[in-house]
Amino acid sequence: MAKVRGGTPDEYLSNVPPELQERVRSLHQVLEAALPEARVQIKWGQPAFIKETILISYAVFTHHINLYSTPSSREALSAAGKLEGFKVGKGSIQLPHAMPLPRELIELLAISRAAEYEEHQVLWMS
Repeated sequence: MAKVRGGTPDEYLSNVPPELQERVRSLHQVLEAALPEARVQIKWGQPAFIKETILISYAVFTHHINLYSTPSSREALSAAGKLEGFKVGKGSIQLPHAMPLPRELIELLAISRAAEYEEHQVLWMS
């Protein structure tokens, strides 16, 4: 498996391999709870939580899930020491399947990203 794909959020979730279904649905539920006003659409082939702009998105791969946010929201978590032990990119955090799903970190990232947009109008990848 390279990357899961789907034309709708439900199709994307249904295309996740059976052994990862519970993990990915749990991630999706954490994001839905943290971002209740966001709608979910497929952007760049992956589920994206949107409220006027993309707030956060994710993509499922063979060995990990990439959680995408803005560089500034990711950097704020990194500066606070919340991303130690995670592989990170400019605007992404890798969540390896071999480790428990960091629900609190996911929630914190989603809430801080929403606040970043609401308070400072930081748009997607600006």
